[in-house]
Amino acid sequence: MTPIARIQETLSQLIGDFIRRSSFFLYWKPENVAPEVSKRFLVSFDALVKSFPALIALGVARMEDEESRVVLAVNLFQESGEGDVNRTHHSIYRKFLATSGIDLSIVTDNSFAVEWRNRLAEYLQSAPTGAVVGALAAGEFLAQPALGRIYPILKNHYPGADQEYFTKHLALETEHVEEITAIIQRQNGGFEEVVEGFKFGLSVWGTYFDKLTEHLTQEATFATDAHRFTQI
Repeated sequence: MTPIARIQETLSQLIGDFIRRSSFFLYWKPENVAPEVSKRFLVSFDALVKSFPALIALGVARMEDEESRVVLAVNLFQESGEGDVNRTHHSIYRKFLATSGIDLSIVTDNSFAVEWRNRLAEYLQSAPTGAVVGALAAGEFLAQPALGRIYPILKNHYPGADQEYFTKHLALETEHVEEITAIIQRQNGGFEEVVEGFKFGLSVWGTYFDKLTEHLTQEATFATDAHRFTQI
């Protein structure tokens, strides 16, 4: 097995285990997710989308070799709309929300999204460089399998919305995984350090998804109870 294949197999196995254990992915099925739940997910996820560029920038600043710095900088450039403020990934995400009929004035940062951002930011600023790469890699390796499960339900609930944010990321993430795997190969701290950061990144994502599931199910239960009350 080549070094690249070993890296991708090891980290992909960690992603598979994460998804199989995740309360969110056990819950996120068509029979559980009504349109109102999809809406609450979309409103919550906005805080993460707008946080990605700042987190990538922290990673860029920590890279010790020029090639790794450039690869992450290109990723940041893409997230930032390649210089066009109307084409940032957050802008095209907001376009999905707007064309879904979601009132953007109701979009606010919830506490568990803020916790997710702050925990990752603190780690990226203080961890060894290899662990920084691992923490960033966790999000890149998770993106495609996660969106591959999340997006079909959203598309079914909002077929007329502008789908570019999701289709773009499903296409880009294969490239991003290959790029960050190349960065992992160059880490002086060794693969063990990368795996340590990767596992930390997954733990932060796990906490976010667990709290998101609580948020979605509590709100769904409240909405169902309120509907039943109005029928009495």
